[in-house]
Amino acid sequence: MKACILTWGCQQNEHHSEEIAGVLREAGYTLVDAPEDADVVLLNTCMVRGRAEEKVIGRVGELQRLRRTRPRLIGVGGCMAQGRGEGILDLLPGADFAFGTSGVAELPALISRAQAGERFAFLPSPNGLDRLPIARRSPFQAYVTIAEGCSHGCAYCVVPRVRGPLRSRPMGEVLAELAGLARAGYQEATLLGQNVDAYGRDLGDGPDFAALLRAATQIPIPRIRFTSSHPAYMSDDVISALANGGNLCPHVHLAVQSGSDRVLQAMGRGYTRARFLALVHRLREAISEVNVTTDVIVGFPGETEEDFALTLSLIAEARFGTVYVAAYSPRPGTRAARLPDSVPARVKAERLARALDASRQVALSLHRARVGTTVEVLVEAFLPAKGRLVGKTPDFRTVLFPGDRAMIGGLAMVTIEGATAGALHGRVEGE
Repeated sequence: MKACILTWGCQQNEHHSEEIAGVLREAGYTLVDAPEDADVVLLNTCMVRGRAEEKVIGRVGELQRLRRTRPRLIGVGGCMAQGRGEGILDLLPGADFAFGTSGVAELPALISRAQAGERFAFLPSPNGLDRLPIARRSPFQAYVTIAEGCSHGCAYCVVPRVRGPLRSRPMGEVLAELAGLARAGYQEATLLGQNVDAYGRDLGDGPDFAALLRAATQIPIPRIRFTSSHPAYMSDDVISALANGGNLCPHVHLAVQSGSDRVLQAMGRGYTRARFLALVHRLREAISEVNVTTDVIVGFPGETEEDFALTLSLIAEARFGTVYVAAYSPRPGTRAARLPDSVPARVKAERLARALDASRQVALSLHRARVGTTVEVLVEAFLPAKGRLVGKTPDFRTVLFPGDRAMIGGLAMVTIEGATAGALHGRVEGE
């Protein structure tokens, strides 16, 4: 049988799809990229925002129409299935079965049940850590899970419900996986967790995240990244480990969500604006080239124009390399979902546009300062529409430049000749 996996959401979801692919490949399935070529289509979903769910609903409708030309099974899995529970099958009448965020090893058996005509939802509680085969999509970049779930419980966040509480992998397992990637010639590994800075807190007196980072510097992989960090958990010890450099990339994704103390408290974030800015200051003092990126939510229940103005001023003051902005949407089962969604949709849209504009102005200024410098780029892909190669610097800035596709997967030194808010533009050194 041929299987196609469609993925929405975060890097953790992308890696989860690699695990789904690994399980199916071991069971004898052929993996294909196009749903049109598949006997079974699996949707690995996200429900962090309402828009993500709307996309899945629309996609299932499109897949139903493909059945006119060829019978195929549709399985909906991941966070949306876990969060919606048995109701996922009512929400998606075109789905043949549903599976959650854990128990992926059972997928071949679940597909067999659906083939036999059973319509069901398989949704075990996400309380353990599955050891699954991985079919990696890239031969030079890899994701490595260090922890699953989150125990913080922000008011708006559905992650603890759909991914379960924090479960850290033993450090020896993580390092062994990294060592295997090094032997296979990988150029970059990204350590994944919903809250990487909380790594180890559930392991008693075991190693913490700073200890893991220091140990990772001994693995001969040129670049090691991590995501995502929570400002309430990042310690000076982690900053010190990053400052020692080595193969640790100078990039920290530190989600602030709001610049207003009142909103941060309502969100249950566990820090203030001043504490966040002090953390950014300590990062920049310790690591001169660090790129701090962030997430912002606009239109959280009760957010006033004054609250939003504080977010705009924080974007300007913190000078984030990139700001990922989302309009608030209530998520089922969260504390915030019980609050009146008091900010009108048009106001959310207007604030989202203003926040993006403010972030682009900062990014453009930061990028223009790089013109004339030479940077190391890990070449990731060729973009036919632009006729350029694209890759990332160690501090996670996008670089576009002309070159041969044979460069993909390698490191190149690129001299920066121009800049936009979204990317640096250059030419390979010496050309």
